[in-house]
Amino acid sequence: MKTIGIGVIGWGFMGRTHTHALLSLPLFYPGLDFRVELKCVCARHIENARRAAEDAGFERYTDDYRALLAMEDIDVVSVCTPNDAHEAMVIDALRAGKHVYVDKPLAVDEASAQRIAEAAKDAPGFTRMAFNNRYFPATLRAKELVEEGRLGEILSFEARYLHSGSIDPEKPAGWKQRAGGGVLLDLGSHALDLVTWLTGYPRRVFCATRTLYPTRPAPGGGMAADITEDHVLALMELSNGGLGTVEASKIATGSDDELTIEVRGTKGALRWNSMDPNYLDFYDNTLPEASYGGFKGFTRIEAVQRYPAPGGKFLPPKSSIGWERGHLHCYYTFLDAVAHHRRPENGVDEGAKLQSLMARLMESAKRGGWVDVV
Repeated sequence: MKTIGIGVIGWGFMGRTHTHALLSLPLFYPGLDFRVELKCVCARHIENARRAAEDAGFERYTDDYRALLAMEDIDVVSVCTPNDAHEAMVIDALRAGKHVYVDKPLAVDEASAQRIAEAAKDAPGFTRMAFNNRYFPATLRAKELVEEGRLGEILSFEARYLHSGSIDPEKPAGWKQRAGGGVLLDLGSHALDLVTWLTGYPRRVFCATRTLYPTRPAPGGGMAADITEDHVLALMELSNGGLGTVEASKIATGSDDELTIEVRGTKGALRWNSMDPNYLDFYDNTLPEASYGGFKGFTRIEAVQRYPAPGGKFLPPKSSIGWERGHLHCYYTFLDAVAHHRRPENGVDEGAKLQSLMARLMESAKRGGWVDVV
């Protein structure tokens, strides 16, 4: 059986999320012809790294990511650090011959993302962006419906990622509110990824942003200025003239962590909500009119946890799905590709393309007008 050695760089929320997925693989995908071994974890502070190794079962720990990359028994590296650290770590990992699984967004700006994508072109290792919302049964079914032509020509779309975590003016500014952060990179990247995955990229965009408070308390005392945007709203036009909106907000009162998408075409429509992730709603516009409505109307597809084998057995396919399940399937499909020497989809080249789209959106917000997407 093939063994894949794993190194995790970063032990914040996403480092734990990636590790949770890795530890869960043999339970959720029984009978795999490969296995993973947690070789090393890297954290900024050595004590945190030691504790992570003890809690999760890593064989080793370090506070130097370059030392992790030098370990010959590590095949795959998870990069789970703040956005501004991605470029150096991903490029160094690729140069070390590792496969790379990197959290979104790929980088802090377009130029940095392009350098990463360029480094990946001739590297032996495979890459994947951790866009976990693609990997629910409901969203995977949505992709199937689009590819089958069940929606016809796309007429309109709407995606929103809403959160309320930045309404409190006393909340200290973390790295996501400072350079390299912002709601567009943080939440907007997820909404944009789903939209472009299902409808294709727009030909031009119009965008506006808002920063609710110009300063916030700094973690070390005093006040932090140059706070990034809390709310972004974009209008996008497809090459066929279809129009849609994408919104991301951390000042959406009453929201917890809600990602929704709706796509409407000439033949059908679909909609999905991350707070109700078990179901995909699909409208078949090709059904005939009939007395009392016939069978016209949105059909609720029971996607739940109906993954193809070897998934879909534990937890049972009818058991309610959770947020972390998308992360688990995203990582599983990447490792399955690595184990069988297949280049996976959704690599850093796609991450760089998405980063360019976000750059055009910010350009539009600064200029106050439409911007072409090249």
